Amino acid sequence: MAARAMAVVLEAMRPQENRPLQNRWLWAAGGGLLLLLAAGAGLSLWLSPTWKGALLSLLWAGVLMGGVYVSWHLYRSVRTYRETVQLQAREEILRIEGRYKALVQYASDVFCILDKSGLVQYASPSAQRALGYPPSQLEGTSLRELLHPEDRALVESALAREGSAFFLVRLQHREGYWRYFEAVGQPLFNDPLVKGYLLTLRDVTDRQREEAQKREKEAAALRLAIERERAEYEKNLIEQSKRQLEEAYRLIEQKNREITESIQYAARIQQGMVVPPDAIRTYLPESFVFWKPRDIVSGDFYWFLALEEWVYFAAADCTGHGVPGALMTMIASAVLTQAVLQEGLRSPDEILAGAHRLLRRALRQDVPGARSEDGMDIALLAYQPSIRKIHYAGANRPLWVVSPGEAEPQEYPADRKGIGGASAPAQQFFTLHVIEPPTGAWIYASSDGYADQFGGPQGKKYMAKRFKRFLAQLASLSPEAQHQALEADLATWKGDYPQTDDILVIGLR
Repeated sequence: MAARAMAVVLEAMRPQENRPLQNRWLWAAGGGLLLLLAAGAGLSLWLSPTWKGALLSLLWAGVLMGGVYVSWHLYRSVRTYRETVQLQAREEILRIEGRYKALVQYASDVFCILDKSGLVQYASPSAQRALGYPPSQLEGTSLRELLHPEDRALVESALAREGSAFFLVRLQHREGYWRYFEAVGQPLFNDPLVKGYLLTLRDVTDRQREEAQKREKEAAALRLAIERERAEYEKNLIEQSKRQLEEAYRLIEQKNREITESIQYAARIQQGMVVPPDAIRTYLPESFVFWKPRDIVSGDFYWFLALEEWVYFAAADCTGHGVPGALMTMIASAVLTQAVLQEGLRSPDEILAGAHRLLRRALRQDVPGARSEDGMDIALLAYQPSIRKIHYAGANRPLWVVSPGEAEPQEYPADRKGIGGASAPAQQFFTLHVIEPPTGAWIYASSDGYADQFGGPQGKKYMAKRFKRFLAQLASLSPEAQHQALEADLATWKGDYPQTDDILVIGLR
């Protein structure tokens, strides 16, 4: 029975390569049981020193030796098992460490351990791929040096926080450009292995660029939509404005047509106010009138009157152009006629003095506080065919006499004063010139319009000196030819320049 129990214990203690740990405890229990049996045998021998006792003692001694053997075998098995477990644990640790090293080595994320001041204690190898710096160069430096100035406060705030943090930062690559990283920070200062702030950085530069491009595309699409909407609005506004302009143009054209018709009617009235050149030639056969208003109606006018033995002929230039000037010509013509026919004045100097007084009265320039300076400049001559004498008086407009064969006309100056004006004296006196021109001489008077016309190669004025020389060249021509020459020379000089003033030239022989 004892031998059977021993066999069971030995079988239980037999080392098996894959026996679990609880079998080892069975071996220990068996060894203990054998020791107890050996102790019982010794006690039996001591109590019964007979041959039976001796036999029994030998049996118990065998059992004791078996127990010692089993115990020794058990001790060696436990020791071998402990060494095997430790070796397997070391291999597992090395395997896990290798795996983590491989993960850290080939991971795209950058792992950094920072101290509380932000110094880099550890940087994973992926830092060189992401930032261009080897880990050894980063370790011991401040992460602040790589951070974008606008993102430094984020990291400082995360380091001061107790819990984990998630934020987006920009770090400068070794080549100088900025890269975007999603950062996850976790304070592990109490961890015995980390002992710092674990910062995990994931490069999202491409994603940020794609998102930026997407935002740019969306913004461009939005701008395009806004531009299209604005273009449509502007198109509608332009169409509306075009319709309004068309209506305004139609109204303006209608008003212009009405105004033009009115001015043309006024021109007919103004032309009816002056004596036609054909009627003048009844008294002065060799004479002409070159009259060219700047607008439809003119502020220049000529005045002719045949009375008794006198023939009056004048070239006048009133203030203003167009309709205002034309109104002045009607008033000025009326006061000249009134001075001769109603007041009985005959001499040109007296007529101009009377016209000055009458014009001031007509324009109410003779009342206190009057401010109107409207008036006229005039060259007035009176011709007596019977005695072939010319009496001349002028207000700012001279008279020219071109004798046959002369290269320069003889000028009879005008008084430097005008007819009318509130600031002028109430009475004006003018110089009378009595002229006996030689046979065949031409007498000319004009406004200042011809000489003041801009043109020529440099766009300058024609000037009075050039005008007088041109009159001397005309004296050998017929009245009709002189009229045509004045027209042609003005057109050549003026060119593309617009006419700047009313033009009037009269001549007689």
